[in-house]
Amino acid sequence: MMRGSGDGKPTVKEKRRIYIAFFIIAFAVDLVVGLVRYGTYAPTLIGLAIMITSALFLIYSLVRDR
Repeated sequence: MMRGSGDGKPTVKEKRRIYIAFFIIAFAVDLVVGLVRYGTYAPTLIGLAIMITSALFLIYSLVRDR
């Protein structure tokens, strides 16, 4: 039985989509906040933390899958 096929656990592909979605959402929020406050892209600490964490989880899942 494949993992994620009815047992309630997400598949590896679904997890990767979530990691990418978190990265894109954090980047978009950071971009909007930076543009409103400073007129250019100025990343915030929490936004960078979310983007780095999601990128690391994505890389780890790619390495682990091999």
